[in-house]
Amino acid sequence: MTPNLPARRRGLAPRAFWAGAAALTVGFLLGSPQAFAAAPPANTIIGNQASATYLDPNGASQLATSNLVQTTVQQVGSFNLDTYTSVTTNVVNTKTGAVGTTVYAPHVLTNTGNGPDAFNIVVDPANPAANQFSKVEVFADANADGVPDNTTPLCSVPSTGATCVVPPQTVAGSNGTFPFVVAYTIPSNGAGTFPALATITASPVPSAIPYASTQAADRDQVNLTNVAAFSATKSIAAPAVASSVAGGAWPAASTTGQRSAPSCALTPTAAVAGAAGCSYTTYTLRFNNTGGAAGTFYMSDVLPSGMTYVPGSAVWSSAPGTALTDASGGDTTGIDFQASGNTLSFVVASLAPNVTQTVSFMVMINDTATVGTSTTTNTASYVPVTVPPTTTTTTPPDTTTYPPSPTNPSPYTVTGSFGIVVGSATGTATASVDGTAGTPNGTAADTNTQPSAGAGTVVKFTQTVFNIGNTSDIVNLAAASAATQGFPAGTTFKFFAADGLTPLIDNNSDGIVDTGPIAAGGNVNVVLAATLPSPTVVPTGPFNAIVTGTSTGDSTKVDAAQDVLTAMIGVLVDLTNTAPGNGIAGSTANGDVGTGPSPQPTTTNTTPAGTGTVFTLFVKNNDITANTYSLAASQTNNFPGSLPAGWTVKFSAAGTGCAGAAITTVNVAANGGQTPVDACVTPPASQAPITGQYIYFRVVSTINTSTGVTAIDTKTDAVNVTAANTYGATLTPNNNGQVAPGGSVVYAHTLTNTGAQVCAGPYTFTATLPAGDVSAGWTTALYIDVNEDGQIDAGDTLVTGPIAGPLAVGAKQKLLVKVFAPGGATAGTVDTATVTVTFPAGATSCGTPTATDVTTVITGQLRLVKTQILDVDCNAAEVPTSSAPLTAKPGECLVYRVVATNEGVAPVTNISINDAVPAYTTLASPQPSNQCVSTGVTGTALAYSSTGTTVACGSTANTVAPGGTATLTFSVKVNQ
Repeated sequence: MTPNLPARRRGLAPRAFWAGAAALTVGFLLGSPQAFAAAPPANTIIGNQASATYLDPNGASQLATSNLVQTTVQQVGSFNLDTYTSVTTNVVNTKTGAVGTTVYAPHVLTNTGNGPDAFNIVVDPANPAANQFSKVEVFADANADGVPDNTTPLCSVPSTGATCVVPPQTVAGSNGTFPFVVAYTIPSNGAGTFPALATITASPVPSAIPYASTQAADRDQVNLTNVAAFSATKSIAAPAVASSVAGGAWPAASTTGQRSAPSCALTPTAAVAGAAGCSYTTYTLRFNNTGGAAGTFYMSDVLPSGMTYVPGSAVWSSAPGTALTDASGGDTTGIDFQASGNTLSFVVASLAPNVTQTVSFMVMINDTATVGTSTTTNTASYVPVTVPPTTTTTTPPDTTTYPPSPTNPSPYTVTGSFGIVVGSATGTATASVDGTAGTPNGTAADTNTQPSAGAGTVVKFTQTVFNIGNTSDIVNLAAASAATQGFPAGTTFKFFAADGLTPLIDNNSDGIVDTGPIAAGGNVNVVLAATLPSPTVVPTGPFNAIVTGTSTGDSTKVDAAQDVLTAMIGVLVDLTNTAPGNGIAGSTANGDVGTGPSPQPTTTNTTPAGTGTVFTLFVKNNDITANTYSLAASQTNNFPGSLPAGWTVKFSAAGTGCAGAAITTVNVAANGGQTPVDACVTPPASQAPITGQYIYFRVVSTINTSTGVTAIDTKTDAVNVTAANTYGATLTPNNNGQVAPGGSVVYAHTLTNTGAQVCAGPYTFTATLPAGDVSAGWTTALYIDVNEDGQIDAGDTLVTGPIAGPLAVGAKQKLLVKVFAPGGATAGTVDTATVTVTFPAGATSCGTPTATDVTTVITGQLRLVKTQILDVDCNAAEVPTSSAPLTAKPGECLVYRVVATNEGVAPVTNISINDAVPAYTTLASPQPSNQCVSTGVTGTALAYSSTGTTVACGSTANTVAPGGTATLTFSVKVNQ
């Protein structure tokens, strides 16, 4: 490229040639100052959930969570044609040809929107009204070398005066490109007036996707000559002639690769050899004369900053195997070539008509090249007509008299190099790196240690994940007990963000929890929470866990750190299938005595799909204090977990089986007391036959044991499912909640048709309370959750009679149960509402699916409600009023409000509301003026705080009176 040309005379701007946004360039980075923003793809769902910590009236630490709010990102459109975003008359290609010849003009359409879209391209060869060409065609140019990919045009116009209309082309979003070439054939009789112009117009196919500008246009100019007429292209390609290296080989003409190490050599031999860690490629400048006479040809190429010319590597096709000298005037007869740093230029003394030649050379991709194409794309320039025969590389032609034309851009895509390190919270990347990948190095920088933790409790370790690569990366996380002296069997691991409260999720949908994107050179803290089992005999520590990080950009990049628990205290509860138990849990294949779960099921039951099967469980309290244990089930040994889709588990008193009233807790006497319970496991009617579906049962003490810790035990059972029933439905989930005297609580349920046939209507929806509770004043109200937000809103339907139905196969209906407690209810009172949907009786009935809502009266309870609102102007003046789902465009803002209310009758203390900035967003500016406010709060005033990726409203010493509230309000902007 000639440096002193006017901007648009230089031709096309450098272009990014990739299909769409890389997954690693989106999202947010919890706890890292190196977080970066990129527009989320269309239909991305932004969601988050707040939490609050506080001390209840008994001084116990509690964690409350809000409802989940979600926003779907809308698709917005933007594009450019040769960098133009509007209709212009600017000429981007000037071509010269003789009569009867065809000249080619390169263009590129770039979709800069956040989703794929289709575009129309029209070439109008009017100047201004009469067609100057005998034919106009458009060809695809997928490799962007300025030459048609094949001989099949996308459109062809042989007739005079017509426009060439390209069929709609779908282009990926986030800088996806469609390169194409327009071919202009000059009439063989020389008819028409030249210079001739053609207008190229691009526009999106009409749709509901909003565009700020719906047309972009520029022009090509074709000149007619009866003397020399030159055309040129630039491509990453090896020529048909030998290089100057012995053997005549060229470096592989790669269009993509990593940048080189700083020590790579700049010699042709080294470039062909391609040492490890060194990246080279071959460029070819191709030029021809389509005119009617020979002429002197001049061309120059100023390489971009991301690559370096390999001295002595240039070869002219008329002198195969011979290196051109880099000094002016020292070459073989017929060409004058010069290379001064990254500026190359040459003069061919006489290029005859219908002759095509090439100059090829080698480049090294610099160690400073930017990932992508921004520093490794450029256009060469050439003079399309003959220049004075006295022209040399030291005396180039005057650009005013001989204006140059650009070639097509020829991009090289630099791919990122990846590297990660996982270390302790205080370690550095250098000190924490493994000597052997995946094996902690044993130093303090690579080790986290906790002195002790109680059996059945959760112990947390903080580690730092470093990105030492040169591009953003997402790191998959895994934790496992060490091969020797690992954590006791039954320990479960879960990862949280740096706050230890926000669970990490799977950001790239590969099924593995991860860090979220980490910028090159950045780092992020993550917390491993180990939930300990409660074995009968406490094992002797220390206990070791290995936390392994794996780069998702390059899965061969693995690093690990070690977490050490020095000692474990006491095991006080045992969950078994029989009163005496069945072998030692965790150490035999299917035992259940002591800390579980075992690797294989203790008991396996068989049942038809849609029919419940009962497991009898025995809960033994080995503590000196009586206790109440909560009951739970999961398909994995991670709790809280989930059951397989459509499966339900209902706990009931021993001997009552699937027909018994649901319970969620069981009381067990001290000093070896044992209480049996039934667990009814029901697969959905749609469940295909399956063998050995694992079901894990767990009990957790609801109050601290005599040792001051929480007692936990887990066991393993399994279900074989036989052929499905034709009709069936489920009502999920079973819920637990708290309520203050005189207050109310809302429970959400989902009714699902799990059978193979429609569930006929009408069907009834009821909530039955124990007779004694009804007498005491407990009541319920039932609603259809029309907007499915889990809250009772004005648009929701109060259920006063049968629901019409029907319920289609696989269909779901959201239902709400509101439970009211009497004002005189005493703390600790437990009410169980049995929720039932009853379908019409008969052989085709979908039955009477049930669920339970267990409500406990407490004196000090914090309830969190989160709402959101769209703030199009990002002025932070909007007031959130609803939890319903929203849609938002990139660049628009969302205002969130989290209200924590003490709905109990006694004060709570030390409240702190915590929330995280969702993925694909950043904290907006300005922020709402009332970010942290409260009523009925005394002590240390609540204050707002933010890390950039997390927000909080709280203080270390406060008291929230009954009815008191704390409100956190903040605004985020959807990345664009």
